[in-house]
Amino acid sequence: MGRIGKRWAALLLTACILAQAIGCGKKADTSDSPYKIYYVNQDVTALVETAYEGEMKDTEKAVSGMLAALRMNKEEIEEQPAIPEGVVIEDYVIGDEKLELYFNAAYREMDVVRETLCRAALVRSLTQIEGVILVAFYVDGQPLTNQEGREYGYMQSEDFVANTGSSINSYEVTNLTLYFAGENGDKLAVENVSVRFNTSHLTEKVIVEKLMKGPTQAEHHAVIPKGTKLLGVSLRDGVCYLNFDEGLKNITPGVMPETVIYSIVNSVTESGSVSKVQIAINGESNLTYLESIELSEPLSRNLDIVEEN
Repeated sequence: MGRIGKRWAALLLTACILAQAIGCGKKADTSDSPYKIYYVNQDVTALVETAYEGEMKDTEKAVSGMLAALRMNKEEIEEQPAIPEGVVIEDYVIGDEKLELYFNAAYREMDVVRETLCRAALVRSLTQIEGVILVAFYVDGQPLTNQEGREYGYMQSEDFVANTGSSINSYEVTNLTLYFAGENGDKLAVENVSVRFNTSHLTEKVIVEKLMKGPTQAEHHAVIPKGTKLLGVSLRDGVCYLNFDEGLKNITPGVMPETVIYSIVNSVTESGSVSKVQIAINGESNLTYLESIELSEPLSRNLDIVEEN
């Protein structure tokens, strides 16, 4: 039996065990349970959490068991399974606290609400496992993208608000103050932009994604190197934690390293929900960015390098 076959044999066995543990359609009280598993309610409008008692310490066994539970059929649970019928996880890869899930082409057949709920349920469930911090989705061998064609990349629980579903189709229009490189690359220039975004997304993630798209004014310069991926965004105790891939280390021609870092810090703190930003590259923050800026501690906004109007 091949690697995939062995994994799914284990999934089927675990599913049988979990079916007996969870019971026929009865949700367990989650108040005293350290771990939760998320299903989709019957109206397909929100997630429902249920206590999870499966293996959670051994990463490989935990992933196998939880994936089995996430595709329970309708006879075994009151809610709808997170992974709908016809959608198959053909393989998965675990490494460096990252989990990559490889789906068949049927994943793309879900409508936007069902797909978002599926993705939220899987990410919020699986990131509870020791050894899994980030989850990436691939469909038919290609990275999953949004309706604009942008890759979702690695996702974490904080990417999905707690009431995912009830506000899944709720959009908000807001004004953002973004900082890009000025004409000479050594100062920051301000741009005020209006954006419409799904309220289930963190505002801080929206801000960074707008920075990654670049400025709208011709005299300003992009600060985040082209091709850089945002691996994760989380908020804790007034600090926004941003994790980028190696792309952030690339030099942006004509732009000073200090301008790059503080364009991110100033833009994110401008929202008012956080006062500091901790930047990491591939999960590592104990480093000096381009031999110029120490990233080992959260950074506060710096208005000294902002151009005067």
